[in-house]
Amino acid sequence: MVDNNLEPAEFDQVEFDERMMRRALDLAARGAGNASPNPLVGAVIVNGERRIIGEGWHERYGGPHAEVNALNSAAGQDLLQATIYVTLEPCSHHGKTPPCAEAIVAAGFRRVVVAMRDPNPLVSGRGNRRLREAGIEVSVGTLEREARRLNEAYIHFITAGTPFVTIKMAQTLDGFTALPSGESRWITCESSRRRVHQLRAVYDAVMVGTRTAQIDDPSLTLRYGVAGRNPKRIVVDRHLSLPPSLRLFTDGHQDLTIVFTADSMLESTRAAELRDAGVTVFGAPPTAQGLRLPEVLRVLGENGIASLMLEGGAGIAGAFIRERLSQKLILFLAPKLFGRGFPAFAGLEVAHLSEAYGLNIQEVEPVAEDLMITAYWHKG
Repeated sequence: MVDNNLEPAEFDQVEFDERMMRRALDLAARGAGNASPNPLVGAVIVNGERRIIGEGWHERYGGPHAEVNALNSAAGQDLLQATIYVTLEPCSHHGKTPPCAEAIVAAGFRRVVVAMRDPNPLVSGRGNRRLREAGIEVSVGTLEREARRLNEAYIHFITAGTPFVTIKMAQTLDGFTALPSGESRWITCESSRRRVHQLRAVYDAVMVGTRTAQIDDPSLTLRYGVAGRNPKRIVVDRHLSLPPSLRLFTDGHQDLTIVFTADSMLESTRAAELRDAGVTVFGAPPTAQGLRLPEVLRVLGENGIASLMLEGGAGIAGAFIRERLSQKLILFLAPKLFGRGFPAFAGLEVAHLSEAYGLNIQEVEPVAEDLMITAYWHKG
């Protein structure tokens, strides 16, 4: 549905382009959790009088792309003087759907405004070139920074071939995730817990380590009234020692569960039992501490997992940090002090300040009485 509440006043061209692209980015975000491993894309069509006459977004993987949905929304409108704003370079190849660049050319647009070039080598530069060859004015770079942030997982996945990894942790102000007894429910408030479930809804998969799976017996599904697609549930269990009674293996969502174990365990009786229950079992080379995590990420990438949220515990989170395998950290801070207990990150073993793992804090957001900190690791 076209939002005519965004009818523009008098802006210069740059301001107007940014206004329309921001609307396209807002539309693109609606596909979060459904479009992956495709990118999040939104499109807005504006006529010669600067009125929005069509808009759309990529709603689900395998479905029509944003440009096609926007064109359908503008059916019957004269597009010869129109501009289409797209958050990502229109595709120029046949995939699950026909090329969007060809649809734009056929519609007769005067101008196309693109937020960013597509890093996918099948598209990169080719879609924009096809538009220009057809005599269409193409402008690239409007709100590119915002577009890249929106599609950070897609960009990483398409360039690295492995999932974009976010470590999520909840802790007290003095850095503990549980009391010495192991009691940890609940450190954060209900609003923070609901936010975590909202995050789950937009990630392809969530992961926990062996200890967290055994102690917490998590379901890792969406609750707290959060709607959306349940993520894949990944647990690292080198020796396949986790109890078969865990929710991950018995709650009716076993088709979402993936277990990574040592290569040598793939033909074991327990592995066969897990497969019979509907669980996927993958192998990876063992290490002194667990499994070779780069291999785990490689396998996940090969299976279309573009984004991964690591939900604990301290050991596996520390391993991802030490091996520099994560890109982002989301930390929920509760206004509590334990004084002692289990730390949030284990095994970092920093001896000097110069060895500290540095972060760039992107945002600090109050969530009821807690704080949610979003940060990215320093590169290098």
